Amino acid sequence: MKRRIAATAAAALLLLALPTTAGAAPDEEPLTRYVKDASGTYGYGTEPVHTYPGSGEQVAIPTTLTPENRRFSSAWVGTIGNLNFGKPADAADFDARYATVLDDFASWNMNAVIFQVRPLLDAYYPSALNPWSEFLTGAQGADPGYDPLQRMVEATHARGMEFHAWLNPYRVTNAKMTSPGILTALGLTADQVKALSIPQYIAALNDAGILADDNFAVQHPDWVLSFEEKLFLDPGQPEVPAYVAATVAEITENYDVDAIHFDDYFYPYRITVDGQNVFFGAQGEDRATFEEFGLTAGYPDTVAGIEAWRRDNITGLITLVGDAIDAGNAARGTAVQLGISPFGIWEHEALDPAGSHTPTSSSQTYSQAVFADTRGWVQDELIDYIVPQIYWSFDQAAAPYGELAQWWSDVAAGSRTQVYVGHALYKHVNNGGWEQAWMNPEEVPNQIRYNQKLDGIEGSVLFSYNDMKPSDLAALPADQQPKHEAKNTAIELLEGEAFAHPTLVPAKPWLSDGQVAAPVAPEVVDGELRWQAGDAREARQYAIYRGTGDPAQIVTTPGALVDTVWAGGAASFRFPLPADEAPAAARAATETWVVTALDAAAVESAPVAVAVDEPVDPTDPGTPTDPTDPGTPEDPDSGGDDDAAASPVGGASRGDRGDLAATGGDVPMMALLLGGLLLTAGAVTVGVTAFRRRTR
Repeated sequence: MKRRIAATAAAALLLLALPTTAGAAPDEEPLTRYVKDASGTYGYGTEPVHTYPGSGEQVAIPTTLTPENRRFSSAWVGTIGNLNFGKPADAADFDARYATVLDDFASWNMNAVIFQVRPLLDAYYPSALNPWSEFLTGAQGADPGYDPLQRMVEATHARGMEFHAWLNPYRVTNAKMTSPGILTALGLTADQVKALSIPQYIAALNDAGILADDNFAVQHPDWVLSFEEKLFLDPGQPEVPAYVAATVAEITENYDVDAIHFDDYFYPYRITVDGQNVFFGAQGEDRATFEEFGLTAGYPDTVAGIEAWRRDNITGLITLVGDAIDAGNAARGTAVQLGISPFGIWEHEALDPAGSHTPTSSSQTYSQAVFADTRGWVQDELIDYIVPQIYWSFDQAAAPYGELAQWWSDVAAGSRTQVYVGHALYKHVNNGGWEQAWMNPEEVPNQIRYNQKLDGIEGSVLFSYNDMKPSDLAALPADQQPKHEAKNTAIELLEGEAFAHPTLVPAKPWLSDGQVAAPVAPEVVDGELRWQAGDAREARQYAIYRGTGDPAQIVTTPGALVDTVWAGGAASFRFPLPADEAPAAARAATETWVVTALDAAAVESAPVAVAVDEPVDPTDPGTPTDPTDPGTPEDPDSGGDDDAAASPVGGASRGDRGDLAATGGDVPMMALLLGGLLLTAGAVTVGVTAFRRRTR
């Protein structure tokens, strides 16, 4: 266990009503199945939920969640099919829509935005390699007249959050070739479309304006495969990973993104046709590629040999992309991360002793489909973080949450790759009608409480952004209301507990240059905490804590973090202090405000402190306070959320202080350097690699 959770009133934010069983630890409650009784009422029954079927170990959920100052907190904002972000009318509309996203993330105290900037072979930014996205403009290749990615990165940082650029590496089309929209656009029947070769079909899509002239698939139709009537780039063609790595390098060279993020789409998943599983490759879809590149490289012409070749193709992509990011970090002194969010099951124990206790009837990524050796990527530290999509409930026999969370935590042991969990908040609505567990609003809150028992889990990501917003029950049909009500209650529980406090992202010291200069000259003046940058070039953001006692203890105290302020290259900062909520007489000890600097890898400086011995009143003038003077205590969790007027000095926090102006060197967006990219037949030139953090 990471820690013992004391069931005290001070620590308990919400006490989830789990049934009590004799013999359970005092800080945990055993989990039972969530069921519908004869009266139609949902609630916890008496049947125990085990870690996995047959384990004999009942899942136990901590009764409280202890706040953490370090925890990755985010959600996915998908743009494929305009899933979470509609087509904007113009730049102003785009800004307004994205401001709403940031408002919602800030209200949830999230510290990063994962936004899909490449849903297909397209872009939400001007690119020399990819056409403009149809989901941005309505037509692939149509220039919107502004740079969405630049606007998002700057706006996200101004709110004190990281920006993770989410890319799909291979997907060419998302609609099936016989879908009504495609048939109408092409003016063909389903049989006529099916009779086309892949190059012919791509040419037809290009003629119809569905794929732009500069789409990589249009330029190289022979490097495209088809499965389930959808097109994707052939991972076995050497030019394909080079192109993807060049796309990544283009982004990291021209935008101040904090991470490159891939999802779970590599080789296709299996599909079901007439009740039978159908796997990619069964019809020889990539046979020619294997004969050209796999056989000649020495892979045996067997099922195992072909699967190993496919896995190595995907691992080769991850390695090449990682090398491109490393080279950029070394050349520019940046700390861009590489993160991946794969399917939650790597392999089954019945097929590999290192696998999870999951049935072979469930999907997996190591063999048969997808061919992503996600466990190997963690062990070999090819990536900085991984977000396994554990999109199942504790009692789902096909993929039990408890077993998979423990498995991923164990995989992370001894590796610097950090593990965050992807949670299926969407299933309350999508699965709640037939899977009883998702009628339980405590399912995801229970998962996050459970995670605090696991040393290897360092954060949570919600799928998806839309599901963070409550449903209007009155506007829904009566039969739809119960599952939406479950989602709404889940949102209340999560916002009231797991996402109730601001957090810092976990540090990644292997991406840091080393020591981080601490802020200097902190003082409280006129109801503001003020400080100077120790090194304006190095600091990426500042963390503000409030507590009692030694500053080094305060910064490690759960819940002491009040807010963060993005540095933006400024030299001086002002942070409006919240007004006191308790009279001075009620305080028995010194209140201390602590400021630390964090670099781009979230490595933190030594703390610097200033004590406050009177209640803060922003309307009264103040004077600099000697850090050695005594002060009075204050609830470390009550401040940092008040609105503040514009200040002439300082950065902006993740809350509602987006109007705080920074002086002394705002960092401008890097000019586009598209001419610096060199795409070759088998490699991508991204500069000389000065160091390596990824090993094979």
